[in-house]
Amino acid sequence: MKQNLLPETLYISIDGIMEPLGYSQVFKYLEILSKDHRINLITFEKKQHINNDDALLSMIKKCDECNIAWHGLKYRSGLFGLGQLINIVSLIIWPIFISLKKSISIVHIRSYMPGIAIPFLSLFIKFKFIFDIRGFWADEKHDRLGWSKLSYRYKFFKILENYLIKKADYIVTLTKQSKDIIIDNFTKDQSRITVIPTCVDFQEIYVQPALEKPKNFIIGYLGSVDTAYDFSKFCFFISQIKSFKHEVELRIFTSQKIEEVEKMLAQNTLVDLKKEIKFLKRTELANELSQLDCLGFCLKENFSIKASMPTKIAEALSCGIPIICNAFNLDIEDLINKNDIGIIYNFTDKLGHEEISQILKFKSNEQMKIRCIKVAKTYFSINRGAIEYNRIYNSPHH
Repeated sequence: MKQNLLPETLYISIDGIMEPLGYSQVFKYLEILSKDHRINLITFEKKQHINNDDALLSMIKKCDECNIAWHGLKYRSGLFGLGQLINIVSLIIWPIFISLKKSISIVHIRSYMPGIAIPFLSLFIKFKFIFDIRGFWADEKHDRLGWSKLSYRYKFFKILENYLIKKADYIVTLTKQSKDIIIDNFTKDQSRITVIPTCVDFQEIYVQPALEKPKNFIIGYLGSVDTAYDFSKFCFFISQIKSFKHEVELRIFTSQKIEEVEKMLAQNTLVDLKKEIKFLKRTELANELSQLDCLGFCLKENFSIKASMPTKIAEALSCGIPIICNAFNLDIEDLINKNDIGIIYNFTDKLGHEEISQILKFKSNEQMKIRCIKVAKTYFSINRGAIEYNRIYNSPHH
């Protein structure tokens, strides 16, 4: 089919494609989908990214090569909510402008914020609507940032959530558990809900050639040490491993300040632990993950976490690294237990010698490494995810 005969698709994301999450979870999908669809992309880019001329030109070139019409708007965070007001106005005006100019027939939004545009857009054009919920956003704000359920902003986004789910022709979620919650609470036909977890591109994230591994047992931690995560409980786990085996090393890869992480480790009596704390570029991720013996984290258990599947899970597994985490939702519990690719641990009970010995055996367990990679390719492949999106894009408009 010739490119000019394809329907025009508008994809709207509040996350920028110049930051790691937006690049891996937005651009990498659209790079594949652009072979069969005409993609118009609106993203909101952070100031430090959009002011980086080299990075900006590189991203423009990548979009041009894929024939993606990218509109990278500056994300504003000004005083007294003025910045957010400008963001919201942009979220409404730009989709209308592009839709009228390009005859958009499919609108795909990522998370709740872009949903603000949908009622206004519906006044001007008819379109197939895809709601990529990612997670229960308003409840995430309540669970992680303390939004009151009586507050106007929480109530507003719950009303918006109800509107978007009911209006959506197709819904994409990260977990089977969140799909079941939507079916139960919104009487939505299950055939219109697809589970696509956070996926990885195996050409970028894969097992790196083995270096001579130190005899230290290396435990990795990737990402935030607050909000959704209980870092103190993770430290409790580390202290147990360390007391059993002194040759333990912790590698923390995070964008948070090193001093803040050091302070949290000290508060949890892990001052003398052999450790490394640093920020990783996307290009360094596969190499650093490949040197680990396991990746661990503890998520705070609440309602919103039932819809979450952190990107780090797919990234670690694709590098052959087993996971140690809590049963924060049914999906992760099934994934780890049924495939034997790590350990589910509640991070409160004391580990016995047998359990710790089992964890330490991860270091030399080549079969587990093979299982991790197999599971990553089965469930978390960016190509598999793109096939599902392609099917949705080509499905009839309800």
